[in-house]
Parts: sequence; C-alpha cells; structure tokens
Amino acid sequence: MASVTSQPQVTATEEPARKSWIDSIQKDLPEHLDWWPYTLGAIPLTLFGLLVATGLLLTFYYVPSPEKAYESVEQITHDVYLGWFVRGVHKFSVDLMILFLLFHVIRVFLTRAYRTPGELKWVTGSVVLFVTLGMGFTGYSLVYDNVSYWGMTVVTSMLGNLPIVGMPLMYLLRGGEEVSGGTLLRLYDLHTKLLPVLLGGLVAGHVVVVRLKGFAEVKGSRGFHPFYPEHTLVMGAIAVGLLVLIADLVMIFPPTLGPPANPQEVASDVSPPWYFSAPYMWITLLPGPVALWSLLGGAGLFVAYPFLDLALTERGWPMPFINLVVGTLAVVTFVILMVLDTRM
Repeated sequence: MASVTSQPQVTATEEPARKSWIDSIQKDLPEHLDWWPYTLGAIPLTLFGLLVATGLLLTFYYVPSPEKAYESVEQITHDVYLGWFVRGVHKFSVDLMILFLLFHVIRVFLTRAYRTPGELKWVTGSVVLFVTLGMGFTGYSLVYDNVSYWGMTVVTSMLGNLPIVGMPLMYLLRGGEEVSGGTLLRLYDLHTKLLPVLLGGLVAGHVVVVRLKGFAEVKGSRGFHPFYPEHTLVMGAIAVGLLVLIADLVMIFPPTLGPPANPQEVASDVSPPWYFSAPYMWITLLPGPVALWSLLGGAGLFVAYPFLDLALTERGWPMPFINLVVGTLAVVTFVILMVLDTRM
C-alpha cells in the first residue's frame, strides 16, 4: 500500500490566536482620528521617541559632574560632529512635546472626551503631562550654565515652598540646603533613569487604556478605517513633518550656551523654563500660602475634573459652555503670566 504523507494541521487553538493578533492591529479606528485636532495625542508619542534617541546620543559625551558638565556641553555644542544639531533636536523635542500635550489637553477638555468611560484616560494622561514637565526641568538644569543654574535654584525654591512636603522634597533634590554639584548628579539620575522609565510606562499604559476604553464619539465622524495601513501612513506623514519642522527650528535657532554656573553671581536673565514661567509669576505676584494652595488645588481639580463634570452634569449644569469659559480663562491667564515673566 502506498504510504500517506501526513500534513501539518492548524489546530483550532492556533487559528483564533493568529486571527486575534492580526485583528488587534487591524482594529478599525474612527475616521475623526485623521482630523488634525485629533492627532495631537500621537504627536507627543513621536516626540518622545525623538527624545529617547537623541538623549542616548548625548549621554555618549555628557559628563554628569560639577567640574565637567559645562565643559562637556560646550564640547557637544562646538566640537562634536553635529553635536549642536542633536542637542537642538533634543531641546526642541521636549519643548514641542510639552506644547502639544497642552494642546491635546485643551482639545480633550473642550470636547469633553474625558466623559464616561474616559475618566481613566484623562487621569493617566494628566500624570503623563506632569512627568513630562519634570523631564523638561531636569534636562534644562543639566546644561549647568549660569542661567540654568539659577533657574534650577528658582524652581527648587518653588518646590520648597509647598506645604508639608515642600522642604523635604527640596532637600531631596538639592542634596542639602543649597544647589550644588550633588543637585546636578541627582537631577541627572532623574532625567536619564527614573523619569524616562516612568514616562515610558505611563505612555504605554495610557495607550493601552485608550485602546481598551475606546475613543470618544465625535459628531460627524461616521466612517472607520483600519489601523494599518491607512492610519499608520497618516501618522508616518505627521512624524516626517515633525522632523522637518524640528530640523528647521534647530537651523534657525541653534542651541546656545551662556557662561558657566557661578553661585556667587545671579544671572541677569534668570527665569525658569517657559512651561514653569506662569506658575513662577503666580507665586511671585500672590502671597505665598495663597499662591501655593491655589496651585495645588488647581492641579488636584485638573486631575479629578471628569468626576466633577459628571456630578455637575447630573445637576443640570451647562458643561459645554462652562468648559469653554474655564478653558479660555485658563489659556489667557497662562499667556498673560508668561508675558509678565518676560518683562520682569
């Protein structure tokens, strides 16, 4: 008798698993995710990838010691081949990441996309914003020129004024009463180790939550398209556009370097990074306790706002109009405080 060659069979358990993996990639997305206001969440993700890549390149040359930090940044800026360009891309990436996160928050706030079941998306996104601000501040401080040194002093002093946890937190960051070389080492560890890992985990968690909870319904969005290839092509085009924009910004505004840090001479143009200038002016203009408690209360309200919206909606409050008023006031106040900081 002729032997019958056995053929490999796909089991019933393997086929669903294969389909499940493919379906997870090809899961249809609402068409409004291709509208530019709804791409603001993906843009920071692209910029985070740029930050990681350029940050790794900078660590090849940066020396995190009080004696060598400024010298190594000077070497990167003036001597290392394309070092100035990599440093500029890194700087503009974090600035744009914070800027687009703020735009994303404004869009979600005005459209009330945080409503049930989106509360967890808002909370995780809020934490991503706060950690990104921490990343920006720690990186700003590592330049260790006179402006960043005194900017570091200003921001840590702001933290020191927080009630209860302020002084311990300031001592933890500074490594003592004053900003010193130990402060630089601690901020370097935060910037290159703890915060990137934390931010990467938070971003991944936020993306997972968004995929599990789904996207908020948008009026006028009726069609769907697969994640691949349609949506990935759009995101790829946005990423290329971002690269071109950042390259142009670096060419037009190359990174600069002031005189080295001098604890005995306050920099004439000392100020915190632009994203901290509004809170800084708020603390400067108002009495200490009032300013600090209002900032803490505002941050807490910001994180818990979806639950406040739900409670007020149940009582018949016109939340779309209220959000428009609150959002406009917040943006106008932020801009006015930033302008005041540049003139004082």
